[in-house]
Amino acid sequence: MKVPGILKNKYVCYALMALAALNVVGYLTVKAWECLALFVLAGYSAHCYCKDKSVAILAALFVANFVFGCGRVKEGFEEALKGPVEHLQEAQGKIDTAASQCTGKDQAACQDLAEHCEYVNGVCQDKPPPENPDEKKEEKQDD
Repeated sequence: MKVPGILKNKYVCYALMALAALNVVGYLTVKAWECLALFVLAGYSAHCYCKDKSVAILAALFVANFVFGCGRVKEGFEEALKGPVEHLQEAQGKIDTAASQCTGKDQAACQDLAEHCEYVNGVCQDKPPPENPDEKKEEKQDD
């Protein structure tokens, strides 16, 4: 097989070897054994076919990363995958958690949540918000 002249350059070959080494290290760190085996097999078969190391490395990189998807790029924005039903269920769960923060607590647990709850008539309940900031300051001075 006739190979372009740039692939016969030793510096290009060294750069491709470094890239291949980084890929191998990456496969080892994520324990992607099937990708490593595929990379090695593709590189070996390409080397048997054309006898050029640069082309063999390029073929192995192409097969492992693009054809079989061993690069494993994962999108971080998973909210787009959820539908409206899942968003509503998640919101309902958060509302239930917030609503039950004070309900059903004994007096000691209610006092631990003193900034949000108050213990009145034997029941822990949400504390009403102060009507104006001056009343809140007066309450602190009285204590």
